Amino acid sequence: MLEKLFEHVQTLQEQASELPTAQQAILTNTLENLSTCLQEIAASRQFESATNNAAKLVELEKSNRLLERTVAQQAAQLRQLQEQLHKELSQYRRDNQSLAKSKAKLQTVLRNSPNIITILESDGRVRYHSGAIERVLGYKAEEIIGKVHGELIHPEDLLAWQAYFGQLLEHPGIAKPIEYRKRHAEGFWVYMEAIGNSLLQDSTVHGIVITSQEIGERKQAEIAVQESEFHYKIMSQITSDFAYSFRAAPDGKFACEWVTEAFTRCTGCVPEELMASGWWNLDLVHPEDREMLIQELEACTFSRTGANEYRIINKKGDVRWVRDSWQAVWDKTEGRVIRLWGACQEITDCKQIELQLQVVNEVLQAQMESSPLAINCTDSDGKVTVWNRAAESLFGWSATEVLGQDEPHIPQGQKQDFQPMSQSVLNAQAQNGWEVSLLKKDGNWIDLWTWAATIRDSSNQTIGSIKIFSDLSERKRIEEERQKLAALRNMEEPFWARYVSPPKSSNKKESKESNE
Repeated sequence: MLEKLFEHVQTLQEQASELPTAQQAILTNTLENLSTCLQEIAASRQFESATNNAAKLVELEKSNRLLERTVAQQAAQLRQLQEQLHKELSQYRRDNQSLAKSKAKLQTVLRNSPNIITILESDGRVRYHSGAIERVLGYKAEEIIGKVHGELIHPEDLLAWQAYFGQLLEHPGIAKPIEYRKRHAEGFWVYMEAIGNSLLQDSTVHGIVITSQEIGERKQAEIAVQESEFHYKIMSQITSDFAYSFRAAPDGKFACEWVTEAFTRCTGCVPEELMASGWWNLDLVHPEDREMLIQELEACTFSRTGANEYRIINKKGDVRWVRDSWQAVWDKTEGRVIRLWGACQEITDCKQIELQLQVVNEVLQAQMESSPLAINCTDSDGKVTVWNRAAESLFGWSATEVLGQDEPHIPQGQKQDFQPMSQSVLNAQAQNGWEVSLLKKDGNWIDLWTWAATIRDSSNQTIGSIKIFSDLSERKRIEEERQKLAALRNMEEPFWARYVSPPKSSNKKESKESNE
């Protein structure tokens, strides 16, 4: 029995080496005590008398059973510890694999990111640079480690960076973006935009993280816009009465950015008043035109260019007309209009002439409508543009039927007969008293006197002709009656002589004369 116990103890001692250090020490100590007890039992057996062997055997049996229970408990604990150790080792391997994958993924992201990730110490020295610095600035990351971040910043931008870095030191968290220029490895300057995040209090970072990106193309575009805006202001001062620029907010409202000096001469207001209050809030725009202007400004999100004519009231109370031509600047990124440029020209004199011409035109239209003579106008293509009431009465066609159509009173087959007259009129040769026969709507023909003249535009270009018709039917009837009366006066015998029988002597005489 003791030999088996010694074998079990030896087996347990061999397996104890697989346990953690703390548990290994506990089991080893227990086994040593057990081994000592067994040795004492074995030694005592040699010196005990035969009379005490039975009692000792009983006691030994009890100890044996106790030892077996202890060994079984220790073996169960050992198996449990082995299982726990196996689980912990498996979890440890999984964690290491996951950490390695995450690290590799992070390195891949940092290596291929277009942004430069930099970690700075509290003294401004570089602790870490992502691989993008070589692609953007031409430096290897290890060349920059340990150097002060501001060493490569343009001298004109250095003070702004120092103030920005000081703010990061004082206020943890993310700061607003900053723009500056950094020197490329080849010597030229690169425009950068950076965002700092102060994580000095974070034990896992204990530094300031700077995320920066190149903005060269955007900066060139901004500079181009500024130069274009400057050139626009100069050209507007030369070619227009005054020019302006409005900035459009996301809510659709406009704020004045600048206005040329001629604005004061035209309106009596200083540019600062316009910049503070807005175009239509200064009571500059005539009340009757203000709503129209506001609607046009609000609708410019759907149109890139536009032009308006409206009235303004200057500080003296004079009403002046202006023509406002504007251009909306569309931003693809924001999907909206971000700026509105415009140039205003005063057109008061032109507008007054236009209004006078409008009055004259209205008077002329009234005269043509009330004229007792038929009047029609045609454009250069021969299409009817005017057909007055007298023409409706004379020919039978209403204005609705003929406007925009060929002249209906000239049959299709006889247009060549009127070609010489039409051509001479278009060649600025007026036609007076041209006698023609024209067709009426009922199919009858009517004799008319026609007067025709050329219509020209403001540039003296022929745009059509005007024709005036006078009915010849009554005049011809009167002329025929007059001719009949004249013929009667020229007759040797009165008209009633033919109805009276002549004397016989006279008949004989006429017969004789006829025979001769």
